[in-house]
Amino acid sequence: MSVSADPNRVAAVATPAAAIRRRLVRGSMTVFVGMMAGTILTLVFNAMLARMVSHATLGAYFLVFSMVMIATTIAQLGMDKTVVRFVAAARATGSPGRVRRTIVVVFLVGTAASLAIAVVLVLGLGHFLAVRVYNSERVAGVMVLAAAWIVVNALLSLTAESFRGFKRFWPATLYSGLAVDVLLVVGFGALWIAGVRPTLGQAVGVTVAATGVALAAGMVTLWRSVSPLRGEGTTGVLEVTAVSLPLLVTSLANFAVGTGVDLWVVGHFSNTSDVALYGAASRLVFFVATPLIVVSQVVPPLIAELHARGERDQLERTLRSVSTVAGLPAAMVLLAFIGAGGFILSLAYGPYFRNAATVLVILSCARLVAVCTGSSGVTLMMTGHQRTMMLITVGCGALALGAEILLAPRYGITGVAAATCAAQILLNMLQLLFARIHVGIWTHARFSLEPVRELMRG
Repeated sequence: MSVSADPNRVAAVATPAAAIRRRLVRGSMTVFVGMMAGTILTLVFNAMLARMVSHATLGAYFLVFSMVMIATTIAQLGMDKTVVRFVAAARATGSPGRVRRTIVVVFLVGTAASLAIAVVLVLGLGHFLAVRVYNSERVAGVMVLAAAWIVVNALLSLTAESFRGFKRFWPATLYSGLAVDVLLVVGFGALWIAGVRPTLGQAVGVTVAATGVALAAGMVTLWRSVSPLRGEGTTGVLEVTAVSLPLLVTSLANFAVGTGVDLWVVGHFSNTSDVALYGAASRLVFFVATPLIVVSQVVPPLIAELHARGERDQLERTLRSVSTVAGLPAAMVLLAFIGAGGFILSLAYGPYFRNAATVLVILSCARLVAVCTGSSGVTLMMTGHQRTMMLITVGCGALALGAEILLAPRYGITGVAAATCAAQILLNMLQLLFARIHVGIWTHARFSLEPVRELMRG
C-alpha cells in the first residue's frame, strides 16, 4: 500500500528554497529594471555630453569622474560593504538597536572621512594629480567642484547601501545612481535645448548639484526607516572599521584591476582625446557587466544570511544558478560588440569613437569572465574572508598597473586594455578558487539550463 507524503512536511521542506528563489527573482527584477533605466539614461547623458563639448573636454570630464570615484571609495573606508553585512545580520538576529547604531556610526565616520579627503585635494593633492599624473590644467581648474562631488557622492553611496542592508532594493537602486542619472539628463537636456556648450567647470557643477539633490532625498527617506528603531544592540567605531578597512584596500585595488587606474595611465601616457576613446569604451562595457552588477546588488545580504545558518549547499545552488542566468545575456552582448562594436560606438558617441572598438572588445571579454565566475568575491567578503579578498586583489592590482605602464608607451590604449583584461581574468579565477577553499562552494555558471529552470521555479 502506498503512503502519500505529508503535504505540510513537503511544504515545510520546500518553502525555504522557494522563498530564496522568490526573493532573488523579485530583488533581481527590481534592480534590473532600475539599472536598465539608469543605463539608458547614462548612455543618453554621455551621448549628449559628447556632442555638446570637445573631445578634450569630454576626456577631462572622464578624468575628473575617475578621480572622484577613487576618492569616494577612499572616503567610504570600505563601509559601503560593511553596512550591508552588519545591517542584514542585525535584522536577521532581531537587533534593531544595532541596526540604528550601525547606520549612525557609518554616516558619522563617512562624513568625517569624505570631508578630510576633500580638504586634502583642495589644499594641493588634487592639483598635483591633475598636472603631474593627468597632464591636464583643465582638471586642476575644477578641483574645488571635484572635492564637493566627492563628499556628496560618498554619502549618497552609503545611503544606497544602507537600504540594501534592509533588503529594500528599489531605493538602493534609485540612490546608487538612477536618481542622479535622471537629474543629469534633465539638467544637460535643458542646456542642450538652450544651446549652451558647457565648459568643464559647468559640466562638473551640474553633476555635483544633481548628486546633492539625490543625497538630500535619499537621507530623508532613510531616516524615516531608521528613526523608529529601538531596542538592544550596539555597534562601535572600532568594530566597524576592523571589518571595513580590509574591504577598503580591496576596493582601491579593484580600481587598479578594473576601469579606474587604467584611465589614469592612459591620461598620463596619451592625450585627452585617447582618454575620451578609452572612457567611452569602458562605459559601454557596462552592458556586458550589467547581469553581474544586478546580482551583486541582491545577493550580499542573502550570502551573509545563508552562511550564518550553515546552509552551504543551498548557497552554492543559488549562486551557481544566478551565475548561469547572468552569463547568457552577457555572452550575447559580447557577441554584439565583437560583430558591431565600431558601429555601436559611433551610434552612441559619434564617428570618431569607432577607434575604440578594439578596446571595447578586449575589456568586454574580461567582463564576461567575471560574470561567468559569479559572486565569488562577494562571497569571500560576506563570509568573513575579507583579508583573503584584499590580498588577491592587491596582488592582481599591482600586476595590472605594472603591465599597463609597460604597455602604454608602445601600444597605447590597446595595450592598456589588454593588461587590464588579463589582470581581471586572473583576479576572477583566484576569487573562484579561494571561495571554494575557504567557504567550500563553487560560484561559477554551469553549462546547463537546469539552474535557470531551478531558479525560476517556486
